[in-house]
Amino acid sequence: LFRSSGMIVYGTYLAKTEDIPKASIRTAFFDTVAAMMAALAIMPAVFAFGIEPNAGPPLMFITLPEIFRQMPMGRLFAVIFFLSVAFAGITSLINMFEAVSESWQNRFKLPRKAAVALCSGIALLVGIFLESEPKVGSWMDFITIIVVPFGAVLGAVSIYYILGYKEIREELEEGRKKPLGEFFGPLARYVYVPLAVIVFILGIVYGGIG
Repeated sequence: LFRSSGMIVYGTYLAKTEDIPKASIRTAFFDTVAAMMAALAIMPAVFAFGIEPNAGPPLMFITLPEIFRQMPMGRLFAVIFFLSVAFAGITSLINMFEAVSESWQNRFKLPRKAAVALCSGIALLVGIFLESEPKVGSWMDFITIIVVPFGAVLGAVSIYYILGYKEIREELEEGRKKPLGEFFGPLARYVYVPLAVIVFILGIVYGGIG
């Protein structure tokens, strides 16, 4: 839900000349490429050292440092890797903080700096007590397996069945030089939405599929 809200908030800052479908395709492509590169780099090392691939957060913060320790120039790769993780976390926080801060600014008429400071303070206090993974693992699973996919389903149904494709098409074509193909609406309505529902259900049945 936070991610969906963040995208909505970011969307308010887009210029009218921005080609949303093209930008979405680039985002999905490069995100998938980055995930595949990370998997090709990490998973072979995990199996080579006999580590359980479904170890979760400990895989990154406990076992991967052991892998780096045994690698040539391991310290250098460890620094590069964890700096990348830090930047990924910071950019994700910007997304989440923006959604919450923006809503507080509108709902409670808070100045932007006060809203951001309050949101950051609450996140810091909560984060201090989330250090022990075994204590929060079930909560993290609930968020990633139930809440986030449900948010995707809710957004898909709201956009293509409640708001309607006619309304969303006008926004999608705002910055495009060519109109969207006729296939886009039926594809989104009858393929994307059912797939979102299927992923949500399978995630519950199998305890997560991602």
